[in-house]
Amino acid sequence: MSNIDIETMNKNYTQKRLSEQLADVPQELKAQAVEAFEYEGTEEYDKAIDTGLKILEQDNSTAVEEVKILVARLFPKLLRMDIETENQNYQNDVEKYYGFLDSVPMNEVMQEYLVETLIRLCELMDNKWYRPLFAEFVRHIDEKEYLSEEKYQDTLKSAYASMESFNYYDDVKINSLMKGYLQTCYRRAYTMKDEKLESVKNSMMIEALTNEWYVCQYYSGNEEVFAYIQETYPHSYELMADLVEAMKEDVQAAADEILNKLLPYAAPGTTIDQLRIAMQHSYEENEKTSHKPKVIYGGKGTYMRNGSKIGRNDPCPCGSGKKYKQCCGKNL
Repeated sequence: MSNIDIETMNKNYTQKRLSEQLADVPQELKAQAVEAFEYEGTEEYDKAIDTGLKILEQDNSTAVEEVKILVARLFPKLLRMDIETENQNYQNDVEKYYGFLDSVPMNEVMQEYLVETLIRLCELMDNKWYRPLFAEFVRHIDEKEYLSEEKYQDTLKSAYASMESFNYYDDVKINSLMKGYLQTCYRRAYTMKDEKLESVKNSMMIEALTNEWYVCQYYSGNEEVFAYIQETYPHSYELMADLVEAMKEDVQAAADEILNKLLPYAAPGTTIDQLRIAMQHSYEENEKTSHKPKVIYGGKGTYMRNGSKIGRNDPCPCGSGKKYKQCCGKNL
């Protein structure tokens, strides 16, 4: 069979699928709908969206549901392209997006595409010029209450916390220990639950508990830092509020509870007193060698790590003196 025959077959198949997809679209709008989908195929997202919006101006019923989905699906791609290419079209395109969201029922499908948009745009905050625009975008979504489904509220909170991370990263009033802890809180709340590998989850839990214990050592005498974070970075503070309340009540009891949670990850035979001594040594060494955390961009946001990822043959962060694979990482 020739290449021409294969191309013809593929084209016919695509046209057949498209015809079935647009079966409910009124006849007088069908040609425009086909054109919108063809623009998507050539990655002319602006033209596809504009054509789709013209259709919706004429008919916004369930008959053109496929056109609504097309527009919802393409807006995150268009906005991301605007930001990456800095083509000066972002503000105009985001206003179109707002108008589209106002014009359609925000059912679960539409909310899913909006969540995708939030995630795609959140990944682009390494562009400093875009950060204020992203903050404006998140506030608009929040104020309009487009994301009414409870399961999508975490995405909105994650976006706020991710925005704050870029600000406190450069905030000289917060030291590297607290920055690392705040990012650990972020990972624990929004990243850990999506991690499929149990070994990675365990490693993240060790890091989280270790940082929590460090914070307990740091708390006394530095209460004003926590009050400052609460006032300046409320969404990030919310992620550590439970620990702060526990420390206010009894900081030593809070630290001991964390040690008990960390003990199962330590090498077999390790006593709670041995772990406490090792952790204290680790904390003191961390204070001596602390440095600015590294910013890392993830699929659902941003997090920082104090130093590089722990290697299997690296010294265990608990301070035992053993290799990580022979201590806290033994069962990972």
